[in-house]
Amino acid sequence: MFKRAPARSIVLFAVMVAAGSISYAADVVVESLQLVTHGDYDSSSDLFTASTQLYYQLDIKGGDKFAGLLRLQFLNGAIEGSLPTSTSTATAALSPQFETAAVTAKDTFGLPLDATYFVGYLDAFGSGDDFVPLFGAAPFATTLRGPMVYPNGIDNNPNRYYDGIHAANGTGFRLATSPRLSSNFVSYLYVYQDSDIGAGSWSSDLRGLLNFDRIKLEVFTGATATPGAADGIYRGGLMFFAAPGDVGEFYAQMGVPHWDPLGGFSIDDVYFLFEPRINFGVANLALTVFYHPAWYRQQPTNEDGALDAALNLRFGRLARDGVQGGLQGLLEFRPLTTDPTITPPLSVIASPYYSAIAGGIEWDFKLGLQLFPVPAEWYGILEPFIGLKTSF
Repeated sequence: MFKRAPARSIVLFAVMVAAGSISYAADVVVESLQLVTHGDYDSSSDLFTASTQLYYQLDIKGGDKFAGLLRLQFLNGAIEGSLPTSTSTATAALSPQFETAAVTAKDTFGLPLDATYFVGYLDAFGSGDDFVPLFGAAPFATTLRGPMVYPNGIDNNPNRYYDGIHAANGTGFRLATSPRLSSNFVSYLYVYQDSDIGAGSWSSDLRGLLNFDRIKLEVFTGATATPGAADGIYRGGLMFFAAPGDVGEFYAQMGVPHWDPLGGFSIDDVYFLFEPRINFGVANLALTVFYHPAWYRQQPTNEDGALDAALNLRFGRLARDGVQGGLQGLLEFRPLTTDPTITPPLSVIASPYYSAIAGGIEWDFKLGLQLFPVPAEWYGILEPFIGLKTSF
């Protein structure tokens, strides 16, 4: 068995060889770049401060018969602390991190199957994002996810955040039916050493995506053999989206990211997101309920019983009109919080917002109003937000 560092070096070399020998020029793509500045009241210093969060994902792709992928990502929740100043030259935190290296052989053995050898984070399960590149679907996933919505991350770790129900992360193989086999169905089989647990833990997942004009469905199931669970660890879930008419839409994620048979089963094992959407004239109303699971990506979340309820009343549509505005409301319930000064048991925020696309960049302006708990100073209620999002 190869150790992780040599294995990654081998894959990186394979990616570069594949991209260089089969395609004369690799494609360098910034898949996502998000820059967000928050204004907030610091009760410890009695000052109003601003902090900026930067996230980007850089893909280097190449090849036709053999496709290579090298992906780097960068996430910094307080970029000001990493900038060189007149008193500091700290720049190490500004370096992107390795996320994925993969080589895909298409039409393996002359069959409509694509085989991928990968190291790192490969796919999120149940997010809905894969329907866009696979089938050309318009984006439909929930916006209640990711590092920009949850800047404190999972269990106050900004490097962990919800994006889908589960993910394949490690060293192994993925076998996929080619989109050329069916225009509305793709299936995947994963076998890999699971890096979310550690060396010597092996996972396998089976996943299928079904696409129709007004219905999208994804289901997955998987199991892990690890020394820490004598009877293994099991998981499964589904993502469902329906737009039966012009008035209503429905999006849902339901699953169990982690189940150890020796530990029994409870409602805290469930990942549940329910989001009906109503279109009326120029406006759209989305109501979201998200129940946090006790485990996510093979690790405990320490968020048992946590619940989010969100409302988004939107006027206009950014993809169609280039502008939109509205009101967002978010209620966060954290009954088992250990530090109420950092994470209160209950918080309510209302945020009027305006978004526009200019020069290929999506600009977001939002004013968060901390309705509960009420800050000691009146200006602590205000949480201004400026963000930009783009891809190249």
